[in-house]
Amino acid sequence: MAKSLIIVESPTKAKTLSKYFGRNYQALASVGHLKDLPKSKLGINLEHNFDGSVAKK
Repeated sequence: MAKSLIIVESPTKAKTLSKYFGRNYQALASVGHLKDLPKSKLGINLEHNFDGSVAKK
């Protein structure tokens, strides 16, 4: 059976949530902030060392 994924920033939070949610869920830490990719672009520059760009709020 497939597991549902929970993404949090902290590895400690991921470990704690894994205990609460059980085997049907997998909690992983991003170890940083998550960003949205721009809707009008690819999100990476293929010609300049794969530099990333993020959406502005």
